[in-house]
This record gives sequence, structure tokens and C-alpha cells, in this order.
Amino acid sequence: MFAGPIIAREVLTAPRPWRYYISRASFSCFLFILMWTAWQSIIGWQTIRELGVLARFGGILYWMFAMLQLTLMLFFAPLFTAATVSYEKDRRTFTLLLMTDLSDLEIVLGKLVAGLLNVLTILAASVGLMMICTLFGGISFAQVTNLFLVTAASGVAGGALGLLIALWRDRTFQSISLTILLVTFSVTGVEALAIAFPNVELLGVPLIEVLNPYRAMIAVLYPRPEQIGMVVRTTSVVYVACRLTFAAVLVAFGTYMLRKWNPGQNEPRELREDEAIEVVEELIEIEEAETVAIGAGTGSIGGDSRGLPSYASASRSSGLDPEPPVGADREPGPTTGLHVPRRTHRRIASGPKPYREAWANPILWRELMTRAYGTRPLIVKGCYVLLFALGMLLFYYFGQGRENPLATGLALIPVGLTILSLILVNAQGVTALTSERDTGALDLLLVTELSPKEFIYGKLYGILYNSKEMIALPILTAMAMVFLGYLSVESLVFFVLDFLLLCHFSAMLGLHSAITYVSSRTAVANSLGTIFFLMVGILLCSFLIALSDREFGRQLLSFMIFIGAGSVALFGSMGARNPSNAIALVAVLTPFWTFYCIISLLNHDNMAAFLVSMGVYGFALLAMLVPAVGDFDIALGRTNAIQG
Repeated sequence: MFAGPIIAREVLTAPRPWRYYISRASFSCFLFILMWTAWQSIIGWQTIRELGVLARFGGILYWMFAMLQLTLMLFFAPLFTAATVSYEKDRRTFTLLLMTDLSDLEIVLGKLVAGLLNVLTILAASVGLMMICTLFGGISFAQVTNLFLVTAASGVAGGALGLLIALWRDRTFQSISLTILLVTFSVTGVEALAIAFPNVELLGVPLIEVLNPYRAMIAVLYPRPEQIGMVVRTTSVVYVACRLTFAAVLVAFGTYMLRKWNPGQNEPRELREDEAIEVVEELIEIEEAETVAIGAGTGSIGGDSRGLPSYASASRSSGLDPEPPVGADREPGPTTGLHVPRRTHRRIASGPKPYREAWANPILWRELMTRAYGTRPLIVKGCYVLLFALGMLLFYYFGQGRENPLATGLALIPVGLTILSLILVNAQGVTALTSERDTGALDLLLVTELSPKEFIYGKLYGILYNSKEMIALPILTAMAMVFLGYLSVESLVFFVLDFLLLCHFSAMLGLHSAITYVSSRTAVANSLGTIFFLMVGILLCSFLIALSDREFGRQLLSFMIFIGAGSVALFGSMGARNPSNAIALVAVLTPFWTFYCIISLLNHDNMAAFLVSMGVYGFALLAMLVPAVGDFDIALGRTNAIQG
């Protein structure tokens, strides 16, 4: 095939599983249920006698579909492309791919298409429902066409960004987290840039509409007078051209750096040459110190049981031919060719470093006291802190002059940052186990005497400790809101307890998905997709309730169908592979009781929302935690391995 063997293989194998068709059908059904729920929320059962009402509904429906599709594309397109490369890096098959006759461009483009194929296919499946918006009036076919151009270009650019980060980083958590953070930064950073340079234009289009996909989508929905009637708008052309150019630059740079970045030089499990030299130097200096001490006490050079000097014994054990100490005969001998430079600034008599003693739970000790994930996660944490600070600066800038910005649409900024924290905690949770499975370290743990309780609790609290910045910043922000008078102390207590519970829930959901699914790519997509759709579903439900002016009594049936679809999806994600009565109960109750919490918050009944949310998500946490501890051996195959 002219596109290359990687693309040819993906095109031939992707349609084979049933999930390929189920995902497209499920997304279309979800949009249809959302359309019917919106109809019941806005119009209800009344008879329509004015075309303006239908046109207004078509515009609102188009806006909801556009926002949802664009958000999903910005989130899943980079995530899938990054996971495609990270999955092969963890399994050590990406190096084998580099050893083939494939060119660098074929590898990079092949992985990009492999990550985007399913996402773009699902996007194409929604064309029919988007065209229904034109039948209501108020929306033209040109607007729908421009919307899909903007959404597809955003997906291609985001996929190229995720691919570049995955080629650069060697750890799955680093690739996924940096991808999510940079995608979020591409929206918030552009808003900050537009504030700093409000009059900058590119080809007659404001810079903010060129760089921000949401602004470009709104420009398509509400075109300027001179663009009305045009099939392809100027804003869309400039935006798509910039996004595709950006994607081409990222692909070219990734192709150029492919062999330089891979195989990676920043994996802690591979000892680099400079680190090996440093270890050998310490060994030689220790042996020299012992030799000098023994020679000073006996008047001769110390030797071993075979009569060899101790430095010779050390050189044979290390495979090197070091320089003998002062006073020893210099005789030529075989050498490995590795030159170890001398460092005089070290103290020879420093002695070996003492070993660290592990705790009673070695898994928890490794997660907390060692760099279990290397030093590179500091990059992820630094990017998150920078993004969080930028988001709160935008909240403060736009909230000036308002009595309580949390009572306006600006509340979406801290809420979005809090959801981002939960997503990153979930990413840390799922990759903490999938990475060990792919590298073979999990098989070594299964043959030890570690109990399932030690392993699960060690991983769970290790995840929370390594994500402490993502947990602390939202809590500190809530405290600052209390100091500014935007929140009450009671609301602060409710938020902190609920947020900590959701952090435990997100981390345990990641471990649950990693235990359930053997394939790392499937586990990552399932875990992040579940937490993402759960949060997006809550926001959509809140928007529909607010849109109906809280008069949702007559639309209760449509809301129940919408929430029931969420229950089916939640059970398919959490309990389809390992069904249990507790997980089935969680899947049924969680969406409905979350709906009750939303209603309670809108009615300012904070105590009811707090108690119900603590009970529901606490039970969901236990429903995943108890089987993970009790059936851990069976889930990971330890029992089968012991029985042969």
C-alpha cells in the first residue's frame, strides 16, 4: 500500500474487533439521547407553532454538539496517538520497529494515523446527526461543514503534539500527562496571549480565533456579516491552515529527532555510561583506601587469599584495569579500553554509602522514598503548576469588578482545573501498574511473598503521594476563595472532603482498569475515558438543568434515559470484564445519585449533596478496592502461575 505498512496494517486490523463498531454506534446514540434530552429541557411537550423556537433550539443543539465534539477531539486525539507509541515503548517493541527497513517518516506518519484513525472515524459517524440541526433552521450546511473542518484540523494537530511528546518521553505517565497539560495550555495560554496582544491579526482574522479552537468554533457559529453565505469561512481557512502547518512542523521535527530520542537515554532501569563510570570510580577509590590502610599497618600491599593485590581483585571483579596505588609496581596487563577519569575532589577515605532499609511494606517505601518514576515527572509537575497559576490569573483578571466570580461562568476555570487534577491522578494510577506489567517487573513481584493488601495499598498511596501537587493546589485555591469571601467555611470543608475522596476514587479507578485489562493501551483509554466522561456528563447535566430554568419536573423522563445510558456505559467500563454485584450497584446508582447531588447544589442544599456524594463515591471506591485486594491473585494470574 502506498501509505506504508503501518497504515496498511492499521486500516486492515482496526475494523476487526466489535468495539470498533460499538464505539461509533454508542457515540451516535449518545448524541441522539442528548438531543432528545435538550428538546425536553427547552421545549418539553408543548406544541410548536413558531419557526423561531425551532431555530433557537437548532442553534443551541448545534452549540452543544460542537462543544462536545471539539472537547472530545482535543482530549482523545492526542491521548490515543501518545498511547500508541508509549505502549510499544513499554513493551520494548518500538526499538524493533526502528531496526526495520521503514523510513523515519513512515514510522512517524504511521503511528500518527494509527492513533487518529478511530477518533476521526467516530467523528465522521456524527455527521448525520449534525445535519439534523440544519433542518430546525438557524444553522446552515456551511456552518456544519466549517465546524467539521475546524474539529478535524484540531484533532490532527493535537495528535501530532501527542505523538511528538510520546517520541520524546520514555514513560507512559510522562507522555500522557504532558500531552493533557499542553493541550490545556494551548487554550489557556492563547487566552492570556490575547489579553496581552488584543489587536494582533493574521490574514485579517484575530489571533485568538486562529490559535484557540473554541474561539474558532464560536466564530463559525456566529459569523461576521461579511462571511454570511460563504461555504468556507475565512476564519475556518486560516485556522485549518495554521493547524495543519503546525502538525506538519511537529511531524517533521519528530521525524528528525526519532533516532536521537530513541532508544531513550533517560530511563532509570538502563545504566548510562557516565553513571557506570561513577560507580566504578567509587569502587576503585574504596579499594585503594583499603590498600593504603592495610599497607600502612603491615608495611606491604594487602592481598587476597590467592596472593593478588586487592586493587587487582577489584579490577577483575569490575572488568577494568585501574591505575594501581602509589608504591605498587605498574605492570602492563589486559584492559577493556574504558578509561575512567580520576577525580581528586572526592575523599578516598569516605567509605561505602550505607544501604537504605525498606519499610514493612516495600511497595509503599519504593513509591515514597525512591524515585520510582525517575526524575522526569518533575517536568510534569512544573507544567501543571504553571498551568494552574495561569488559569487562576485569568480567573482573577476576568473576575475583577464582580461581587462573586464563582456565581458566574468564570467558575468553570477552577472547576476545570480541579477536573484536570483528577484526570492526572487517574493517569498516574493506571500507568503505575501497566508500566510494570509491560516491563516484566510485575511478574517478579508476583513470585514474592508480598500480600495483595501490601501491593494495592502501597500503590494507591504511592500514586497519591506522587500526585500531591495536583491534590494540594485545588485545596489551597479553595482556602484562598474563603479568604476572599467567595466561599464559606462550611463549603470549604465539604469541598476538601469530597475532593480527597474523588482523588482516592480516581487513583483506584486507574488501578482497577490496569488489573482488569491486560493491554496497556486499552486500560489507559478505559480509565481516562471513564473519568473524563463522568466529569463531562456531570457538566452536561448541570447545563441542561440550568437551561430549563430548573423546571425539570416535566422533563424527568428524558433525564432518566440520559442518566440510564450513563449507567450502562459505566457498567461496561468498570464491571463488564469482572462483574460483581457491588460494581453493578455502583454503575446503577452513581449517575442517578450524582444527578441528585447536582439538583441539591442548584437548590443550595449543600449538606445533602455532600452526604450523598460521600456515600456514593465512597461505596464506589470500596467496590473496586475490596475485590482488588481479595481477588488480586486471580485477576493477575498469580494463582494460575503457582498451580502451573
